[in-house]
Amino acid sequence: MTDPSVYILGTAAVTPLGVTVRENCGALLEGRTCFTAPRHFDSRGRLLGVDFDLDGKGSSRMERLLGKLADSLDFAVPAGTRLFAATTVGAIDLLEQGNEADTVQDFLHLAERIFDIPGGILVSAACASGQTAAALAMRELRHGRCRHALVIGADITSEFVTAGFGALGALSRTVARPYDKDRDGLTLGEGAAALLLSCDGPGYGRLTAAAENCDAAHITSPDLSGGQLAAVCREALGGTPPGAVIGHGTGTVYNDQAEIAALQTVFPDGMPPLFSLKGNLGHTLGATGVLQLALGLEFARRRLLPPQAGLVSPMPGAHVSNTPRSIETGRLLSLNVGFGGLNSAVALEAL
Repeated sequence: MTDPSVYILGTAAVTPLGVTVRENCGALLEGRTCFTAPRHFDSRGRLLGVDFDLDGKGSSRMERLLGKLADSLDFAVPAGTRLFAATTVGAIDLLEQGNEADTVQDFLHLAERIFDIPGGILVSAACASGQTAAALAMRELRHGRCRHALVIGADITSEFVTAGFGALGALSRTVARPYDKDRDGLTLGEGAAALLLSCDGPGYGRLTAAAENCDAAHITSPDLSGGQLAAVCREALGGTPPGAVIGHGTGTVYNDQAEIAALQTVFPDGMPPLFSLKGNLGHTLGATGVLQLALGLEFARRRLLPPQAGLVSPMPGAHVSNTPRSIETGRLLSLNVGFGGLNSAVALEAL
Protein backbone atom coordinates (compact mmCIF):
# COMPACT_ATOMS: atom_id res chain seq x y z
CA MET A 1 0.00 0.00 0.00
CA THR A 2 1.37 3.40 -1.00
CA ASP A 3 1.44 6.11 1.65
CA PRO A 4 -1.06 8.90 0.93
CA SER A 5 0.43 12.05 -0.53
CA VAL A 6 1.11 14.95 1.80
CA TYR A 7 0.41 18.12 -0.13
CA ILE A 8 1.95 21.54 0.44
CA LEU A 9 -0.98 23.97 0.38
CA GLY A 10 0.93 27.09 1.44
CA THR A 11 4.42 28.34 2.20
CA ALA A 12 5.90 31.38 3.92
CA ALA A 13 9.44 32.59 4.57
CA VAL A 14 10.69 35.60 6.53
CA THR A 15 14.40 36.40 6.47
CA PRO A 16 16.55 39.55 6.33
CA LEU A 17 16.32 39.21 2.51
CA GLY A 18 12.51 39.27 2.25
CA VAL A 19 9.09 38.64 3.77
CA THR A 20 7.69 36.25 1.15
CA VAL A 21 8.91 33.10 -0.53
CA ARG A 22 8.98 34.96 -3.85
CA GLU A 23 11.09 37.83 -2.44
CA ASN A 24 13.54 35.46 -0.83
CA CYS A 25 13.81 33.29 -3.91
CA GLY A 26 14.50 36.34 -6.08
CA ALA A 27 17.22 37.54 -3.70
CA LEU A 28 18.84 34.11 -3.60
CA LEU A 29 18.82 33.80 -7.39
CA GLU A 30 20.64 37.15 -7.49
CA GLY A 31 23.21 35.81 -5.02
CA ARG A 32 22.40 38.44 -2.37
CA THR A 33 23.54 38.03 1.25
CA CYS A 34 22.48 39.70 4.51
CA PHE A 35 25.59 39.59 6.70
CA THR A 36 26.25 42.55 8.95
CA ALA A 37 27.11 43.44 12.55
CA PRO A 38 24.15 43.12 14.94
CA ARG A 39 22.96 46.09 17.00
CA HIS A 40 21.29 44.15 19.82
CA PHE A 41 24.57 42.78 21.21
CA ASP A 42 28.31 43.13 20.72
CA SER A 43 29.35 40.34 18.35
CA ARG A 44 33.03 41.36 18.65
CA GLY A 45 33.41 41.81 14.94
CA ARG A 46 31.47 38.71 13.90
CA LEU A 47 29.01 39.24 11.06
CA LEU A 48 25.57 37.64 11.26
CA GLY A 49 22.45 37.34 9.11
CA VAL A 50 20.50 39.98 11.03
CA ASP A 51 16.93 41.21 10.54
CA PHE A 52 16.95 44.74 11.97
CA ASP A 53 13.12 44.76 11.92
CA LEU A 54 13.34 42.55 15.01
CA ASP A 55 15.33 45.09 17.05
CA GLY A 56 13.48 46.44 20.06
CA LYS A 57 13.18 46.39 23.81
CA GLY A 58 10.82 44.78 26.28
CA SER A 59 9.71 41.57 24.57
CA SER A 60 11.62 38.74 23.01
CA ARG A 61 13.05 39.07 19.54
CA MET A 62 11.34 35.73 18.90
CA GLU A 63 7.91 37.24 19.56
CA ARG A 64 8.55 39.87 16.89
CA LEU A 65 9.85 37.25 14.44
CA LEU A 66 6.81 35.00 14.87
CA GLY A 67 4.52 38.02 14.54
CA LYS A 68 6.25 38.98 11.31
CA LEU A 69 5.85 35.43 10.00
CA ALA A 70 2.15 35.36 10.91
CA ASP A 71 1.60 38.71 9.18
CA SER A 72 3.28 37.39 6.03
CA LEU A 73 0.97 34.41 5.50
CA ASP A 74 -0.93 34.69 2.23
CA PHE A 75 -3.01 31.56 2.88
CA ALA A 76 -5.78 30.77 5.32
CA VAL A 77 -5.13 28.27 8.09
CA PRO A 78 -8.15 25.91 8.27
CA ALA A 79 -9.97 25.37 11.55
CA GLY A 80 -8.67 22.37 13.43
CA THR A 81 -5.14 22.62 12.01
CA ARG A 82 -2.44 21.03 14.18
CA LEU A 83 0.60 23.17 14.98
CA PHE A 84 4.13 21.72 14.80
CA ALA A 85 6.60 24.32 16.10
CA ALA A 86 10.35 23.84 15.59
CA THR A 87 13.22 25.71 17.22
CA THR A 88 16.68 25.06 18.58
CA VAL A 89 16.91 27.58 21.42
CA GLY A 90 13.59 29.47 21.19
CA ALA A 91 13.26 32.80 22.99
CA ILE A 92 16.84 32.65 24.25
CA ASP A 93 17.07 36.43 24.63
CA LEU A 94 14.69 36.25 27.60
CA LEU A 95 17.58 34.77 29.59
CA GLU A 96 19.91 37.46 28.30
CA GLN A 97 17.44 40.05 29.63
CA GLY A 98 17.64 38.48 33.08
CA ASN A 99 14.25 36.76 32.98
CA GLU A 100 13.51 33.30 34.28
CA ALA A 101 12.46 31.34 31.22
CA ASP A 102 12.13 27.92 29.65
CA THR A 103 13.08 29.34 26.29
CA VAL A 104 11.78 26.55 24.03
CA GLN A 105 8.50 26.16 25.94
CA ASP A 106 8.08 29.93 25.85
CA PHE A 107 8.59 29.70 22.08
CA LEU A 108 5.76 27.17 21.82
CA HIS A 109 3.44 29.36 23.91
CA LEU A 110 4.26 32.36 21.72
CA ALA A 111 3.58 30.34 18.56
CA GLU A 112 0.26 29.02 19.90
CA ARG A 113 -0.88 32.52 20.80
CA ILE A 114 0.34 34.31 17.66
CA PHE A 115 -1.04 31.69 15.25
CA ASP A 116 -4.13 31.08 17.44
CA ILE A 117 -3.63 27.31 17.47
CA PRO A 118 -3.68 25.80 20.98
CA GLY A 119 -2.19 22.41 21.80
CA GLY A 120 0.82 22.65 19.53
CA ILE A 121 3.62 20.09 19.35
CA LEU A 122 7.11 21.37 20.14
CA VAL A 123 10.09 19.95 18.25
CA SER A 124 13.58 20.86 19.44
CA ALA A 125 16.06 18.54 17.75
CA ALA A 126 19.08 20.84 17.44
CA CYS A 127 19.66 22.07 13.88
CA ALA A 128 17.53 19.24 12.45
CA SER A 129 14.45 20.64 14.23
CA GLY A 130 12.70 22.05 11.16
CA GLN A 131 12.76 18.92 9.05
CA THR A 132 12.06 16.73 12.07
CA ALA A 133 8.87 18.74 12.63
CA ALA A 134 7.90 18.36 8.96
CA ALA A 135 8.54 14.60 9.11
CA LEU A 136 6.46 14.30 12.28
CA ALA A 137 3.62 16.26 10.66
CA MET A 138 3.76 13.93 7.64
CA ARG A 139 3.36 10.88 9.86
CA GLU A 140 0.50 12.41 11.82
CA LEU A 141 -1.34 13.33 8.61
CA ARG A 142 -0.82 9.92 7.05
CA HIS A 143 -2.14 8.18 10.17
CA GLY A 144 -5.24 10.38 10.15
CA ARG A 145 -4.41 12.08 13.45
CA CYS A 146 -4.99 15.50 11.91
CA ARG A 147 -6.40 16.80 8.63
CA HIS A 148 -4.16 19.85 8.27
CA ALA A 149 -0.77 20.68 9.79
CA LEU A 150 1.01 24.02 10.09
CA VAL A 151 4.75 23.49 10.47
CA ILE A 152 6.73 26.53 11.57
CA GLY A 153 10.44 26.87 12.25
CA ALA A 154 12.09 29.92 13.80
CA ASP A 155 15.29 30.98 15.54
CA ILE A 156 16.90 34.31 16.35
CA THR A 157 20.45 35.64 16.55
CA SER A 158 21.69 36.03 20.11
CA GLU A 159 24.78 36.63 22.18
CA PHE A 160 24.35 33.27 23.90
CA VAL A 161 24.38 31.17 20.71
CA THR A 162 27.11 33.24 19.06
CA ALA A 163 29.35 32.80 22.09
CA GLY A 164 28.60 29.08 22.18
CA PHE A 165 29.57 28.45 18.57
CA GLY A 166 32.58 30.70 19.08
CA ALA A 167 33.71 28.54 21.99
CA LEU A 168 33.47 25.49 19.74
CA GLY A 169 35.71 27.20 17.19
CA ALA A 170 32.94 26.78 14.60
CA LEU A 171 32.50 30.40 13.48
CA SER A 172 34.01 31.74 10.28
CA ARG A 173 36.54 34.54 10.60
CA THR A 174 34.64 36.30 7.79
CA VAL A 175 31.42 34.73 6.41
CA ALA A 176 30.35 31.19 5.64
CA ARG A 177 31.53 29.65 2.37
CA PRO A 178 29.59 26.37 2.04
CA TYR A 179 31.32 23.65 0.03
CA ASP A 180 34.36 25.84 -0.69
CA LYS A 181 37.77 24.22 -0.35
CA ASP A 182 38.91 27.11 1.91
CA ARG A 183 35.78 27.23 4.11
CA ASP A 184 36.58 28.07 7.72
CA GLY A 185 33.31 27.98 9.64
CA LEU A 186 29.69 28.98 9.83
CA THR A 187 27.90 32.32 10.09
CA LEU A 188 24.76 32.53 12.24
CA GLY A 189 21.51 34.00 11.00
CA GLU A 190 17.86 34.39 11.92
CA GLY A 191 14.61 33.72 10.13
CA ALA A 192 11.33 31.83 10.12
CA ALA A 193 9.26 29.80 7.71
CA ALA A 194 5.95 27.97 7.54
CA LEU A 195 4.39 25.08 5.62
CA LEU A 196 0.68 24.27 5.49
CA LEU A 197 0.41 20.52 4.88
CA SER A 198 -2.58 18.30 4.21
CA CYS A 199 -3.56 14.96 2.69
CA ASP A 200 -6.28 16.94 0.89
CA GLY A 201 -4.90 18.12 -2.44
CA PRO A 202 -4.09 19.49 -4.83
CA GLY A 203 -1.37 21.86 -3.69
CA TYR A 204 1.73 23.62 -4.96
CA GLY A 205 3.76 20.50 -4.28
CA ARG A 206 3.98 17.46 -2.09
CA LEU A 207 6.33 15.92 0.44
CA THR A 208 6.98 12.42 -0.86
CA ALA A 209 9.09 10.90 1.92
CA ALA A 210 11.14 11.66 5.00
CA ALA A 211 13.82 9.68 6.80
CA GLU A 212 15.77 10.25 10.01
CA ASN A 213 18.42 8.51 12.08
CA CYS A 214 21.18 9.20 14.59
CA ASP A 215 24.78 8.16 13.96
CA ALA A 216 25.80 8.91 17.59
CA ALA A 217 29.34 9.60 16.36
CA HIS A 218 30.01 12.66 18.52
CA ILE A 219 28.11 15.26 20.53
CA THR A 220 28.97 18.08 18.09
CA SER A 221 30.90 16.54 15.17
CA PRO A 222 29.30 14.55 12.34
CA ASP A 223 30.33 11.08 11.23
CA LEU A 224 32.93 12.03 8.63
CA SER A 225 32.21 8.92 6.56
CA GLY A 226 28.67 10.18 5.97
CA GLY A 227 27.39 6.62 6.18
CA GLN A 228 24.23 7.23 8.21
CA LEU A 229 23.45 10.45 6.35
CA ALA A 230 23.70 8.46 3.10
CA ALA A 231 21.24 5.93 4.54
CA VAL A 232 18.53 8.54 5.18
CA CYS A 233 19.10 10.03 1.72
CA ARG A 234 18.51 6.65 0.09
CA GLU A 235 15.43 5.99 2.20
CA ALA A 236 13.87 9.37 1.41
CA LEU A 237 14.59 9.07 -2.32
CA GLY A 238 13.27 5.53 -2.66
CA GLY A 239 15.20 5.05 -5.87
CA THR A 240 13.89 8.20 -7.58
CA PRO A 241 16.72 10.65 -8.32
CA PRO A 242 16.19 14.32 -7.47
CA GLY A 243 16.77 17.23 -9.81
CA ALA A 244 18.80 19.00 -7.11
CA VAL A 245 19.88 18.80 -3.48
CA ILE A 246 19.57 21.52 -0.87
CA GLY A 247 22.28 20.58 1.57
CA HIS A 248 22.83 21.48 5.19
CA GLY A 249 26.08 23.12 4.05
CA THR A 250 27.16 25.05 7.13
CA GLY A 251 30.58 25.97 5.79
CA THR A 252 32.40 24.19 8.61
CA VAL A 253 35.21 21.85 7.61
CA TYR A 254 33.68 18.70 9.11
CA ASN A 255 30.01 19.21 8.20
CA ASP A 256 30.66 19.81 4.52
CA GLN A 257 33.17 16.96 4.35
CA ALA A 258 30.67 14.50 5.84
CA GLU A 259 27.88 15.71 3.59
CA ILE A 260 29.87 15.40 0.36
CA ALA A 261 31.02 11.92 1.42
CA ALA A 262 27.38 10.90 1.92
CA LEU A 263 26.24 12.34 -1.41
CA GLN A 264 29.10 10.67 -3.30
CA THR A 265 27.97 7.36 -1.79
CA VAL A 266 24.34 7.92 -2.79
CA PHE A 267 25.17 9.24 -6.28
CA PRO A 268 28.27 7.31 -7.42
CA ASP A 269 27.60 8.10 -11.09
CA GLY A 270 27.31 11.86 -10.59
CA MET A 271 25.88 14.17 -7.97
CA PRO A 272 22.86 16.38 -8.74
CA PRO A 273 23.33 20.16 -8.49
CA LEU A 274 23.90 21.16 -4.86
CA PHE A 275 23.12 24.38 -2.98
CA SER A 276 23.10 25.66 0.62
CA LEU A 277 21.06 28.61 1.90
CA LYS A 278 23.66 29.33 4.56
CA GLY A 279 25.96 31.21 2.21
CA ASN A 280 23.19 33.82 1.88
CA LEU A 281 21.25 33.71 5.16
CA GLY A 282 23.63 32.16 7.64
CA HIS A 283 22.77 29.20 9.82
CA THR A 284 19.22 29.78 11.05
CA LEU A 285 19.28 26.74 13.36
CA GLY A 286 15.76 25.32 13.86
CA ALA A 287 14.33 27.44 11.05
CA THR A 288 16.73 25.96 8.50
CA GLY A 289 14.79 22.83 7.57
CA VAL A 290 11.46 24.61 7.09
CA LEU A 291 13.14 27.38 5.09
CA GLN A 292 14.81 24.76 2.88
CA LEU A 293 11.46 23.08 2.14
CA ALA A 294 9.54 26.32 1.56
CA LEU A 295 12.19 27.86 -0.66
CA GLY A 296 13.18 24.54 -2.20
CA LEU A 297 9.64 24.04 -3.47
CA GLU A 298 9.86 27.40 -5.24
CA PHE A 299 13.21 26.44 -6.78
CA ALA A 300 11.68 23.17 -7.97
CA ARG A 301 8.66 24.98 -9.43
CA ARG A 302 10.95 27.38 -11.32
CA ARG A 303 13.35 24.55 -12.26
CA LEU A 304 16.16 26.84 -11.23
CA LEU A 305 18.79 26.59 -8.48
CA PRO A 306 20.52 29.73 -7.11
CA PRO A 307 24.27 30.34 -7.28
CA GLN A 308 26.20 29.24 -4.22
CA ALA A 309 26.97 32.41 -2.28
CA GLY A 310 30.50 32.60 -0.88
CA LEU A 311 31.87 30.07 -3.33
CA VAL A 312 35.36 30.71 -4.72
CA SER A 313 36.78 27.23 -5.38
CA PRO A 314 34.56 24.17 -4.86
CA MET A 315 35.84 21.50 -2.50
CA PRO A 316 36.56 18.14 -4.16
CA GLY A 317 33.39 16.26 -5.06
CA ALA A 318 30.97 19.15 -4.52
CA HIS A 319 28.68 19.84 -7.48
CA VAL A 320 28.24 23.53 -6.70
CA SER A 321 28.44 26.64 -8.86
CA ASN A 322 28.57 30.42 -8.46
CA THR A 323 26.01 30.80 -11.27
CA PRO A 324 22.32 29.77 -11.36
CA ARG A 325 21.64 26.31 -12.80
CA SER A 326 18.67 24.60 -14.38
CA ILE A 327 16.96 21.75 -12.53
CA GLU A 328 15.96 18.89 -14.81
CA THR A 329 13.02 17.69 -12.73
CA GLY A 330 10.66 19.13 -10.12
CA ARG A 331 11.95 16.71 -7.48
CA LEU A 332 14.30 17.94 -4.77
CA LEU A 333 16.09 16.42 -1.76
CA SER A 334 16.65 18.52 1.39
CA LEU A 335 19.20 17.56 4.06
CA ASN A 336 19.55 18.61 7.70
CA VAL A 337 21.92 17.48 10.41
CA GLY A 338 22.09 18.37 14.08
CA PHE A 339 24.29 18.04 17.15
CA GLY A 340 24.21 14.59 18.70
CA GLY A 341 24.44 12.85 15.32
CA LEU A 342 20.96 13.70 14.01
CA ASN A 343 20.44 13.18 10.28
CA SER A 344 17.32 14.13 8.31
CA ALA A 345 16.37 13.89 4.62
CA VAL A 346 13.07 15.00 3.08
CA ALA A 347 12.07 14.59 -0.57
CA LEU A 348 9.59 16.95 -2.21
CA GLU A 349 8.06 17.37 -5.64
CA ALA A 350 6.60 20.45 -7.32
CA LEU A 351 3.13 20.04 -8.83
